[in-house]
Amino acid sequence: MIISDKTQARLRELFPHSAHVVGGGVEGLSTVAFLKAAGVENIVLRDRNASLRAPEGVELVTGDDYLDGIPPQATVMRSAGIRPDLPAFRKHRATGGRVLSQLRLFLALYRQERPEGRVVGVTATMGKGTICTILSGMLHEAAVPHALLGNIGKAMLDLFLAAEIPETVVLELSSFQLSDLGPGDGLTPEESVVDVALFGHVTLEHLDWHVDQVEYWNAKANLAAHQTEDHWAVHLDAEPGSVFCGMASDSMRRTLGEAGEISLRDKALWDHDSRLLDLADLKVPGAFQLENCGLAWLAARCLELPEDAILRGAKAFAGLRHRLMWAGESKGIRYYNDSYATRPEATLAAGEALSEAPLALILGGSDKGVDFAELARGLRSCKGLIHVSLIGATAGRLRDALEKAGPTPFALRDFSGLESALEACEAALPVGGGAVLLSPACASFGLFANYKERGEAFLRLAAVRTGAMF
Repeated sequence: MIISDKTQARLRELFPHSAHVVGGGVEGLSTVAFLKAAGVENIVLRDRNASLRAPEGVELVTGDDYLDGIPPQATVMRSAGIRPDLPAFRKHRATGGRVLSQLRLFLALYRQERPEGRVVGVTATMGKGTICTILSGMLHEAAVPHALLGNIGKAMLDLFLAAEIPETVVLELSSFQLSDLGPGDGLTPEESVVDVALFGHVTLEHLDWHVDQVEYWNAKANLAAHQTEDHWAVHLDAEPGSVFCGMASDSMRRTLGEAGEISLRDKALWDHDSRLLDLADLKVPGAFQLENCGLAWLAARCLELPEDAILRGAKAFAGLRHRLMWAGESKGIRYYNDSYATRPEATLAAGEALSEAPLALILGGSDKGVDFAELARGLRSCKGLIHVSLIGATAGRLRDALEKAGPTPFALRDFSGLESALEACEAALPVGGGAVLLSPACASFGLFANYKERGEAFLRLAAVRTGAMF
């Protein structure tokens, strides 16, 4: 590991006594591994789970009283899923202790290692992973070394274990991670801010964790709340949650929408009268992808990327793995892997996105007792759908639901496996092609271990035909 003397000194300031990591999941163990590698001594892992095993050399405190006995001089590292306002944390701060998180520590250390570096934070209720991936592609096309971290990439602190730390970082961030972002606990304002804060649609989620919508929006808004006029906020110009978050500070702004710097109309992105990108140029279907590209485009402009590289990055985006992912094209047939669609509503959204051309669908999987009535109604109105291949334990129930209202407007056949189902889809499409879509509306157990294994099997079958490798 290469950590500068200045950063080592900052770590000693932030961890003068001991480190108490709260939460023994993936993030907590990543935090422990980094602190050990960085030379922080006296590490304690705390978790309610009494069966947890601590890494070598790390003290372990478990059980219902796992937050008792934290020394006043200790620095607590909160895992994202642990609320920052627990009574134990409030008490610890009241006695002079610090409560940090991976995100807050990451930003502080990154500023030490890369004073001129640029951090883009991306958050939304839906689509933040897609936006991050598109922006990463734009950076790649512009030949800008960067790291994609957070929920979609590697753990943030793992970056400091690499031989080189890039000049640009893209972070996908949740409301849990953002809930306590800001200065304090020994961190300065300069160490607690991102250079570009990007907000997609911010609606409502995680009410099992957040008190209400106000708290959820305020947590998201923390991404921009401490920015100054030297920073950028990117947001939608008419979506209330996105506007609320994007206007949380005095930063410079770039917006997407009817009155924004970039707008959407006629199935294209526009910069005033200049047409930037057509929906037909994208590998991924769905008009909503233009919005994702537009937000990434504005963030790329904040980073001063060349417009031609931005365009290439948008056109190259093939979708998140197993989520309405473009899997190549051969003989006019386009293949899409949407194995992550384990719910009927996700399959209906995928079908709608591909409904403009002839469509053949692979449907079915394990049976969890889901009601398929809405799926059956929705697929009947999918104008491009001409064939459905049924697989898995739910094939019979799906057939019953689809046929309940009478003859189906598309061919309907049962298959024992994915390969034969795919071949039937190909044979059903007309000369000139169309799309084959794996969007099962069901979990995968039985034929496959999980949705990833199912999606990878589809990608392999598509690769034989298209030569596309992912």
